[in-house]
Amino acid sequence: MASQGVTHFLEIGAGKVLSGLVKRIADGAVGVSVGGPGDIEAAKAALAAAK
Repeated sequence: MASQGVTHFLEIGAGKVLSGLVKRIADGAVGVSVGGPGDIEAAKAALAAAK
């Protein structure tokens, strides 16, 4: 996905392992983990910043 220009990734579910991996695999990538209702605002902010 990164080779096709994707720079923002959302991880839905408990944990932050995949978000951490994508940051190490793809330079400049942003990984946001959404593990519960409290994380939704951070995900919305990350998506808004991507525009």
